[in-house]
Amino acid sequence: MLNLKTVFVLVFLGIFAFESIAQNRGDISRAALLKELESRNIDYDEARQRLLDEGYDIDTLDINSLSLEERQRLENVLLDLSKEAPVLSDISKEERIQPEEAKPQAIVKESPPTVQSQNTPVTIYGQDLFRNAIVSVISASNQIKAPESYVLGQGDQLVISIWGRSQLESSYIIAEDGYIRILDGRIRVFLKGLNLAEARAKLESILRREYSFEKGEFEIAVNFSRTVRIGIFGEVFGRAGSFTISGFNTALNALSLVGGPSDIGSLRNIVLQKSDGSTFLVDVYEFMKNPGIQQSLYLDDNDIILIPVSDKVVNLKGAVRRPFKYELRSEEGLAELIEFAGGFTEDAYLKKLQIKRFRDGKQIIIDVDWTEIENANQNVALRHGDVITVENIERSYRNFVSISGELDKPGQYERIPNMRLLDLVLKAGLTPNSNTDLIYLIRTNANGTNELIRINLAEILNDPQLPENLLLNDLDKVEVWSRERFADLANISVSGAVRFNGIFPYDQQGSVRVTDAVLLAGGLRRDASNFATIHYNDPLNKKKKYYKTIDNLLELFDNPEDNNNFILSPFDSLHIQSINTIEEKLFVRIEGAVNVPGQYQYGEEMTLKDLMIMAGGLQLDASTSDIEVSRVIIRDNEPTRIVVANLEMDRDYKVLSKGTANGEYLLEPYDNVAVRFIRDFDFQDRVFLSGEFKVPGPYAIYEENLRIASLIQKAGGLTAEAFPEGATLVRNENQLGPIVIKLDEILRNPGSEYNFILKNGDEINVPKVKEFITIRGATRVDDLVLSDNIGPNNQIRVPFMRGKDAAYYINEFAGGFDETADKKNVFVEYPNGEIKHSKPGLFGRRYPRVTKGSTITVATKEQTPVEKSDQSDTDWSKVLSDSVGQALSILTLILLIQRID
Repeated sequence: MLNLKTVFVLVFLGIFAFESIAQNRGDISRAALLKELESRNIDYDEARQRLLDEGYDIDTLDINSLSLEERQRLENVLLDLSKEAPVLSDISKEERIQPEEAKPQAIVKESPPTVQSQNTPVTIYGQDLFRNAIVSVISASNQIKAPESYVLGQGDQLVISIWGRSQLESSYIIAEDGYIRILDGRIRVFLKGLNLAEARAKLESILRREYSFEKGEFEIAVNFSRTVRIGIFGEVFGRAGSFTISGFNTALNALSLVGGPSDIGSLRNIVLQKSDGSTFLVDVYEFMKNPGIQQSLYLDDNDIILIPVSDKVVNLKGAVRRPFKYELRSEEGLAELIEFAGGFTEDAYLKKLQIKRFRDGKQIIIDVDWTEIENANQNVALRHGDVITVENIERSYRNFVSISGELDKPGQYERIPNMRLLDLVLKAGLTPNSNTDLIYLIRTNANGTNELIRINLAEILNDPQLPENLLLNDLDKVEVWSRERFADLANISVSGAVRFNGIFPYDQQGSVRVTDAVLLAGGLRRDASNFATIHYNDPLNKKKKYYKTIDNLLELFDNPEDNNNFILSPFDSLHIQSINTIEEKLFVRIEGAVNVPGQYQYGEEMTLKDLMIMAGGLQLDASTSDIEVSRVIIRDNEPTRIVVANLEMDRDYKVLSKGTANGEYLLEPYDNVAVRFIRDFDFQDRVFLSGEFKVPGPYAIYEENLRIASLIQKAGGLTAEAFPEGATLVRNENQLGPIVIKLDEILRNPGSEYNFILKNGDEINVPKVKEFITIRGATRVDDLVLSDNIGPNNQIRVPFMRGKDAAYYINEFAGGFDETADKKNVFVEYPNGEIKHSKPGLFGRRYPRVTKGSTITVATKEQTPVEKSDQSDTDWSKVLSDSVGQALSILTLILLIQRID
């Protein structure tokens, strides 16, 4: 057992870093100390030995004689022994962050319990730096490289490395007096208070006297930083208090422990009070502009960070790049505010910046012309609570003119002073097709109306001094049209059996003939016929259309003066007929036992063998002894008649019937060939057995009317674990799907009606034995069973009890029926898919028997509407007479049953 003195020493050292400077340590109770020791899970023997290694005997240790650095060192030993990194005692519940030498850790972002870790709403610019963990606490120092500006102190562990001709690799801890002892303790080097760069230069100079190395062959690094105890107080977002953190952290890192300043806490006037009495001002906005300044804000033991209330917060809205609330220093004004906000947006109206201010108990508005302020290099003082609004320029630009139409570069152009019409036209550039006789200038008047001015541009081009060369106003529009706009452009189209179908320009002299149009379309194709049709069209009167037929098209090219070589009119269409459209397409058809039956185009001297090969050949079940060819006999002006030929052929498609030459049978257009199937030709059918059969797998239906029992016997029967009551049958023939069977009854009695005849594709599955019963639905199961063991819809699984019905299981294992249960709608689903419902009985409802693997479901009764209170009074005499009648009926029924017995 530990004596009270030992307990006090260990616990005091463990919680020392969490006490504020002014806390009275005499208030610690014995119970609290014992609880603290127990919460740390510290083994006494191990702790005693570790402290002895450090030169301290805890049984004789005098706490009051320990320096601050010694207490810190002892605390680190105890923290290493503790199995719980943060200490939350009854005396001090601040969160502790400590590095672990034995187990390297990555840099993590820490947040106190009261501070939201991510995406916390911010109200003032700069708060998100801490609330959204943009700046974080460094909780481990053995995986990051200390910056050159890091200030060394007692407890830091340095590693000195020399390589080259001389070699050294050794680590040193800065002692309480600020020294490290090198060269086997012969030389002391004072490093406390130096930054890493200064310490490197000092050590390099000293060690050059003892070791031989070149430039670049010497290095020192901080392997493990000291821990420092600091206090953070004032207007914090989280919880103020004392914290122990790695010495690598700066004041800004430490502020993230408490989520930074609160909504009324200052971001600009944070005070870092050093343990030596000096103070530094921490300005978050300065850090955001220059993150390098935080290197001068490293922390020492007993440093205190104070966050005062903000003095001046203003709200900037509108056309700035970063509208937000900002905290300003007392000497800062509007110019600094705009700089913090990133400047104005492109559409900001700088002639009027509006300031809303409370003064003398009322709100006033102050308008500021930023252009004047900026030009005069002045500033505008702001007060706490001011709201500054920068308006957007809502009106669009007006200093432009536009030109459109037949031009090289139509579009909008800047209207410069004294700009005239010809200046704009020359900027846009006329084309050879521009019509200069008449252009239009559309001018927008002050009252919003438009004025249309007609101008002869050709005259201005000859003499730019003419008054018609008008001075342009803002928003003027000039339109220059093409020459075609003022002419009726006509065309003709050619289609059909020509090389290039399309629309072609029409000769305004009216000299385009049929042969000319054909040549414009690339000439006739090989399939061109002697027929062509001219479609006369009038685009302005589409209700009228005329046709002219040409029946000697091919002769026209040899005799262009032929009367049929008509002169075409504008918008005419010439269509050349193809011989393929004039001649009817001939076909033959094959159907039946071939691989690709269908209709095929007839070819000259086409044979039956040709058609068979085109149809993919005969199927295996095709009959070659009875191939029918039906033919239609067509005679001019006579009724058609059908003749049929029955042919025999071999598998090489050679016709064996009499009357054929060399085994070939010539087909004629519209012949229909029918290849019949061999009677009773079929492949073997199969049944699939799965589950608890001794020999599962596919089985052929080896005889007609094969039944389930026979096939199971062929499969060796069922295994010892088989559950025949749960067997299922799925019939794929005609997509019937699952069929209820009773395999246990089939095995007992092969003559059962469930011993079905098997069909091709049947699937029979026999599961393993199911020992449990499932109960679900409207029961009181939560009264008997823990919620962790209850599934959805109150589902539980219980053991099977032979010979019991559904009501027994509901009452015995599920707590009975719930008040919402519909007792008339209780059903049991058996493993084979069969379902049985509860039924009315003589003395109550009869519930189905339950077999292994069954599922009992209790439905919920439908809600019935409550009768209105204003209905007529109940006729109790009628109710009584009905009740008596029902009782007599039941009594009569009982007497009749007794007589039957």
